[in-house]
Amino acid sequence: MKKLSIKLSVLGFVFLSGVCGNKASAAPYPDSRVITKLTWDTNVVKLRDGAGDNWPITQVEDDLQITAFGDGDGFDRENPDLSLGFCRIIGDPPDHAGEDFKSDADTPEGSGSKGIKASGLLMVDGTLYMFVRNYKPDGSSDFTNSRLAWSMNRGVNWTWADWHFSQTFGRPEFVQFGKNYQGARDDYVYIVSQANDDAYAYSPDIVMARTKKDKLKDRRSYEFFADLNADGSPVWSADIRDRKPIFTDANGSQRIAMTYNAALRRYILTTSHLPPGKKATHTAALGIFDAPEPWGPWTTVYYDHDWSKGARTYHHKFPTKWMSSDGKTMWLLFSGLDGGYYSFCLRKATLEISGK
Repeated sequence: MKKLSIKLSVLGFVFLSGVCGNKASAAPYPDSRVITKLTWDTNVVKLRDGAGDNWPITQVEDDLQITAFGDGDGFDRENPDLSLGFCRIIGDPPDHAGEDFKSDADTPEGSGSKGIKASGLLMVDGTLYMFVRNYKPDGSSDFTNSRLAWSMNRGVNWTWADWHFSQTFGRPEFVQFGKNYQGARDDYVYIVSQANDDAYAYSPDIVMARTKKDKLKDRRSYEFFADLNADGSPVWSADIRDRKPIFTDANGSQRIAMTYNAALRRYILTTSHLPPGKKATHTAALGIFDAPEPWGPWTTVYYDHDWSKGARTYHHKFPTKWMSSDGKTMWLLFSGLDGGYYSFCLRKATLEISGK
């Protein structure tokens, strides 16, 4: 295993301005009354061009984070290209570094949708869980399923569930709290997904499932968000057919993530969307939303049809480890197909908070 130092890239020519949060009139929800402004740093910090994309990430019991990449060779150029590969992330930006490690889940490059990719990683009480997308069951030609796996040694060896999602939860992502799931709201693990079975298509809706954290391996334990009671509390159903969205955007949602900003007591949702009149698998658009609960009610922090100035970017997320103690600074992790973003990319966001 080879530890690599960070390579700093300043991409101000792509992000023409780092000023203020854009809450466009086309946003699906009203402006946030808690986070009143978001300002982007003009610099983008990258770990090695061409390393791969996707980068779901979670913090383990210590300061280490584990992530996964798709269709690349990670941070160590000696590796062949993988559809699914794993890395460790050490330190904090801009002084962080990455190193690859071998896993028995390493998968040869699958050319986009034809190979499994990690869509979510979560460390819970010493067990690392992973959802993969693009899973094709034996004897099938359908690559639009998702499957769970878990590891007892931080991702080196994996055990696969004997079940998979074949509808709606095509790109599951775990709601992230603190390291090793510290600071979680309760004893449940929450899973969100765009409400379709294709990670390369947009859905107007986002759906949610939950299960007790010690029952993640058991499909029978899963419940699905089905409605809100009159007092705003959620209704859960064991029947996936009862599912209802926790979030809706007429412009669509894709490659979503949700993390908890403990200092602000707000859930932060990031989404890609499809600007009106545009047809594309990926776009330069970005939406950021906040809510007091993981099912809402949602308000808009930032919404821009062209956040990355024409470069197609996706898999945006705010890792909880890189949120400041006061919650006002966060680092957005993302990747993309253009502008040199096919890499582990970070951009700092500074928040202005109402009354603070």
